[in-house]
Amino acid sequence: MKRLLLVLAGLLAALPAFSQYYEKAETAFYEARYADAIRTALEGLSAEPARSSEESAVELCSILGASFARLGAFDKAAEYFVRCYRYDKEFGEPEGLSSSLINLASLYVYAGKPELGRSYALEAIGTEKPLNRPAKLAMAYGKACDVYHALEKPDSALYYANLAVASALESGDSLGVAIRRSQRAYPLLTLSRYGEAAEDLDFAEKVFREKNRRQSLSIVCFQQAGMYGKIGRETLAGRYYQEALALAREVEDKPFEQKVCHAYAEFLGSTRPDEAYELMAQSARLQEEIAQSESERALELYNIEFETARREKTIAAQRSRLILLAVILAALLVAAAVTAVSAIRMRRSQRQKDFLYRVISHDMLSPAIAQLRGIQMLRAAPDGSRSQEVLVQLERQAEGEVELIRNALRWAQLQEGGKPAEAACFSLATLAREAMEQHGVSAQQKGITLSLDAPEDAIVCCNRGTLLLVLRNLLSNAVKFSQPGSEVILRLARKDGKAALSVCDSGIGIPAEKLGSIFGAENVFRRQGTAGEPSHGIGLAVSYILTQKLGGSLSALSEEGKGSTFTIEMPLENE
Repeated sequence: MKRLLLVLAGLLAALPAFSQYYEKAETAFYEARYADAIRTALEGLSAEPARSSEESAVELCSILGASFARLGAFDKAAEYFVRCYRYDKEFGEPEGLSSSLINLASLYVYAGKPELGRSYALEAIGTEKPLNRPAKLAMAYGKACDVYHALEKPDSALYYANLAVASALESGDSLGVAIRRSQRAYPLLTLSRYGEAAEDLDFAEKVFREKNRRQSLSIVCFQQAGMYGKIGRETLAGRYYQEALALAREVEDKPFEQKVCHAYAEFLGSTRPDEAYELMAQSARLQEEIAQSESERALELYNIEFETARREKTIAAQRSRLILLAVILAALLVAAAVTAVSAIRMRRSQRQKDFLYRVISHDMLSPAIAQLRGIQMLRAAPDGSRSQEVLVQLERQAEGEVELIRNALRWAQLQEGGKPAEAACFSLATLAREAMEQHGVSAQQKGITLSLDAPEDAIVCCNRGTLLLVLRNLLSNAVKFSQPGSEVILRLARKDGKAALSVCDSGIGIPAEKLGSIFGAENVFRRQGTAGEPSHGIGLAVSYILTQKLGGSLSALSEEGKGSTFTIEMPLENE
């Protein structure tokens, strides 16, 4: 009995300190560690006092809403902001309710759903009016302006913008006035009231320069560039586009930088096509980087959801074990053993899911984005531009995407216990020639010679399509990483009753410290080909496992700068 009480005391002592969740989550949020803030706040919601006290829970919900919004998960953010709003509506002070309403209106504008934000913006104005806080009332009016501007109702947007400017003037805050006047410029520009818009933007520009508000200044410069471009003052428009672009780079705002690049390229399209082309290409590169960041955020959110579900199960399991311990210690030990085995399986499954998710969310998305941007550049490019160069890039992206999809599908099948299909006997030399024919065009484009040194009578028995996929992966890599004008040789030799089919190149090779891990699925080694071809890293991992499934082996020899040799060994059927 004494031992049982000691075990119970140890488990209770291991429970987290519930009172510290808000402080830790708030610190993580202000340090821009939004995923950590979400994890900590979710843990706090599942613990006391948040489990039984809605007053404590809404404090964490406000951090969750803001953190999910920063990560672009607007639906999740709305879920927690609405919870805060309902609490403030029923129990809270008007000041807190006003903040909740403004948060919800902002959220739906950024999420592209302004129709859902309209009622919250108007309610925020009604809540704020009796509180005699002109700066906060200006914020509420400004939010209504944003909503109606997004709804393409410039007259209504201008009405609330005028009220926002008047309230900001009443507060006596010059920075607040500048923000509201730059906001008012949007409906004024939509209504073609360029003189009034120019006055507002000039005032805002002056204040933002004085206050060193570079982010706000970059937006105002972009507004001015668009305005001057519309009224035909091209020199001023170009100057403001350049400054907006420089400021966007300085504050490291890639989405805004991409937007400025695209608009500036369209502005220069008819007069300076070469510069427009370079800006469009830069816009495409930025779009790829943004897509990668979005994929990483999506993966982070996926992991958070997975960890949350696992934590809830773990908490439930802990409580169950505590009850079971009061009855019998032996039952707890059995449950703990089962839980440990389940956790190992879950971690293994999670690693596989993480790998596939990374491939699908980034490696498959990036080539598709590149192709889309290339097509857009072709449509916008003037006669005599570098259309052929863009077409070559599109072809390379498409080839890489097809190769990646094949490998990802085979990887998924293998992780689900799939095996190669029924075996057949065939000549390795014939298979090698078929793989060479499939890569003949890509090799010819780079001036690379493909040659075969193989006897015709080397026969193996396995699934032919699977071995062809492996050989195609190796040959694709050899062409990709070989210098133009070089040679890739396929050699077939017999050794101890086995056929050794080697793909040899004299390309860039593999660093010695990376050679031992190239067949692993985690921390894959990637580098661009000698002509800028994309590399995904999954092909060697898939090839290694497929070769083992076929009853053979795959090995590699390489020296950086001198080339690589990949060898498939399979049992010879005719011996």
